[in-house]
Amino acid sequence: MRNKVITFFWLVIAVAFVGCAHAAWPDRPIQMIVAYPPGGFTDALARAVAKPLGERLNQQVIVQNVSGGGGNIGAARAAKSAPDGYTIYVGNNATVTINTLVYKSLPFDPLKDLEPVALIGGSRAILVVTPGLSVSTIPELIALAKAKPGVLNYGSSGTGGVSHLAGELFDVDHGIKMTHVPYKGTAPAMADLLGGQLQVMFSDTAIPHINAGKLVALAISGTDRSKQAPNIPTFAELGVKGFDTYTWFGVMVPKGTEPAIVQRLNKELTVVTKDPALQAWAESQNGDMMTSTPAEFAVAIKDDLAKWKKVIDQTGVVAE
Repeated sequence: MRNKVITFFWLVIAVAFVGCAHAAWPDRPIQMIVAYPPGGFTDALARAVAKPLGERLNQQVIVQNVSGGGGNIGAARAAKSAPDGYTIYVGNNATVTINTLVYKSLPFDPLKDLEPVALIGGSRAILVVTPGLSVSTIPELIALAKAKPGVLNYGSSGTGGVSHLAGELFDVDHGIKMTHVPYKGTAPAMADLLGGQLQVMFSDTAIPHINAGKLVALAISGTDRSKQAPNIPTFAELGVKGFDTYTWFGVMVPKGTEPAIVQRLNKELTVVTKDPALQAWAESQNGDMMTSTPAEFAVAIKDDLAKWKKVIDQTGVVAE
């Protein structure tokens, strides 16, 4: 009887200890992995969210840029991390859905190894060209590309990314051939576009350069015009179909993370992304803040897979 009492005592102590340990989360800084270098919208959005999220969790949220491999290196780092709530990942269409369709093999499965927490934002792409092309409309760009097949270079944030697929779809739809030049992120691609090594790009960070006269905007994706760039027509307005491209960004955690942690993160992210100041910042960047439940995020991923599979089947894009 005495042994049973002792066993029960230690069992109660163990349960209480686990409960206290769980309640203490987070008790140290949290790592937020971004799979691209600084300078792009993914990185900017992550940093905009990290600070207020850390304040709500009473712990520092540290953004870590792990770029390369079309975003796969950072995503794999996150997916293979301990599911303890101290590693979170800011993913997007490219690393979570598109890469599973265009890469023959991946060192991880983003759909099985990462768990959705919440959508946090989105951005729209603008088709821009350098002023030196002397092009101001889509028909003029198409005519130039047909006259000089393979001569025009368009940059992207990486093979298989939204900006790459948009370029490939544009080529296929209009019977032209531009040369794709992949980068490790939006920022280095934009630097080369401004430097003249590239002539064309589908970019979600171009508005400041458009306003400065360094780039010429031809069209913007989405169903309506941007409040930040109301003079830029949408592809739909111009009769160019299939370019309602919208890049989403969401927070994910390694599979197996405790549901209570996922729910706490979702709760705090919902508060953060609804902040009017942050929403105004996103709008100034040609983006939007978003929010969702984990289940809604999972549905968005499923829908996105179906959408991009059609594009990839049409363009034949394959990444090594």
